[in-house]
Amino acid sequence: MAILLITNELDITSDALIEAIEKRDGQVFRLNTENFIGDMIKINVEIGNQYFRPILEYCSRRIELSTIRSAFYRRPIRPKLTHINDDASRSFIEAETAAFTSWLWQSLHCFWVSPPRNIRSAESKIDQLRIAPLLGLRIPRTLITNKPDDVRRFYEECNGEIVNKVLAKGVIEHEGDSWNIYTHRVGEQHLRDLELVREVPCLFQERIEKSFELRVTIVGNQVFPAKICSQSSTRTRDDWRRYDIGNTPHMPYMLPTEVERQCLALLRYYKLNFGAIDMIVTPDGEYIFLELNPNGQWLWIERLTGMPISEAIADMLIRASV
Repeated sequence: MAILLITNELDITSDALIEAIEKRDGQVFRLNTENFIGDMIKINVEIGNQYFRPILEYCSRRIELSTIRSAFYRRPIRPKLTHINDDASRSFIEAETAAFTSWLWQSLHCFWVSPPRNIRSAESKIDQLRIAPLLGLRIPRTLITNKPDDVRRFYEECNGEIVNKVLAKGVIEHEGDSWNIYTHRVGEQHLRDLELVREVPCLFQERIEKSFELRVTIVGNQVFPAKICSQSSTRTRDDWRRYDIGNTPHMPYMLPTEVERQCLALLRYYKLNFGAIDMIVTPDGEYIFLELNPNGQWLWIERLTGMPISEAIADMLIRASV
């Protein structure tokens, strides 16, 4: 029985996962979704009164969807339509492809890491902040607003110690270029431009003093916490995603039992089989929840700490595919 890996051709984390699966003699079919264009991915779904035969062909491989027993919804992206200059044609092709892939994922009655609809439900940072305290996790004071006066009030209430974050995708793309948007402190100089807040809802949080940060990767019921010494580098003090690996040690960490239970409860709430939670540990030893990434990266953590995350995911997919 086959394992389906839904991703894109640049996803090196999937390369590592495939290697772990194949070491265990698992059969994996990788589907890079940007190639849902032309006939790079060949589709044949025959439906009659007494038969239903959906088949995919890709990279000289052929798979009947009925043989799929487990699937990883990893990093799918939209098809590349750069050769189509007409906006109306491009929109039509994107809509038709989306209709097919939406059906395709829903049609697979298999074990998912994790079900696409559950991932979408869990992606809302606002909802995460609403649910986490109900499960016992502590969060920073948070304001989401498009009212400049409310930002000024929040800034004063937090004694000028607040940060700004994005609500959704932290990347801006334009004409082939891209820029990452990181968490950054809000200072007096930013208050002069607060009228810009009127244009879009913005997320502000009190700035929490950090001793270090945690990346808690969860695979099924296995928990892999990693300590990130983000305060060792001026580059990563506000956002470790600015990466200064040589100056920010990473190491395995032992979570308190209660915090581990709360993290597992959050994934169960969203019905996820995989997720990555970011947390702060304060100088006083308090654990503060920041966010859950229901489809987070793990390969750099695995390489720096030696924690067998890919192996755990491979084992979970193979067990479900037997």
